[in-house]
Amino acid sequence: MNYHTLWVWQESMALATAVLRHVSDSKHYFFRDQIGRSALSIPSNIAEAMVRDTMADRRRILFYAIGSSAELETQLAIGKDLNWLTHPDIKQWQNTNTRIQISLHRLTNSLSQTQSR
Repeated sequence: MNYHTLWVWQESMALATAVLRHVSDSKHYFFRDQIGRSALSIPSNIAEAMVRDTMADRRRILFYAIGSSAELETQLAIGKDLNWLTHPDIKQWQNTNTRIQISLHRLTNSLSQTQSR
């Protein structure tokens, strides 16, 4: 499967790019590093999952992407609460991340159904 055509990969790429642009010059190095890793991990894990040979491998790595998305969700909330993230698009990023999580769950479920056939 060509992951470039997946909506969830495209959206997670756009989200990672937006977040990384915003935090690239943050004075809070540990926060910048952690939120950057989480944001980067989502599309990276989707790409890796979709080039794997077995459905079990694909599902396992997609669960890593779901975990990274949950981490990003938490970090966006903390950054907002601490006023370390003040970008006007933070709410949109949170909504996009929620849609990404939903899409990743649907994708893993569809792979489960494909595997059991």
